[in-house]
Amino acid sequence: MAVFFNSARLREPKSKWGERVGNDLIETVLEYELGARTLRSHMFDPHVINDSSWILVQDLFAAHLKGLKMRTKELCATSGLPQTTVLRYLDHLESLEMVRREADPDDSRVTLILMTDWGASWLREYYSEVVSSQARLAAKGRGLLSVNAKAAGKDR
Repeated sequence: MAVFFNSARLREPKSKWGERVGNDLIETVLEYELGARTLRSHMFDPHVINDSSWILVQDLFAAHLKGLKMRTKELCATSGLPQTTVLRYLDHLESLEMVRREADPDDSRVTLILMTDWGASWLREYYSEVVSSQARLAAKGRGLLSVNAKAAGKDR
């Protein structure tokens, strides 16, 4: 879903469910995303893992955590990227030994993609750092993990 800026639409932000979203919560999420992007660029070469390939890495890591393998078509659908782009990134991620391809035993026309244990260890390290940094921020009353505490305090 594309969102285009329209000055006539300036209003208080709301979620798609109509909940009012304050600037403090938006700022918290933005701070999280900027911090996560910075951490990612420190852990992974940004020329190797960029925003587009990161989408594929996340989808494959989520499948790995569930013990699943993904089809190329599924990766195209979940990422919103064209098949040629997905195949190019998969070639690159495979050369880094982060992912591997294997034939589907039930259908030889289908290629399954899975994250390697080595690739998953990198992602576990990254997400461990993200959670750890958010826990440190929560101790200071900031970060995503503090959002529920702030919301609970407003309900009282």
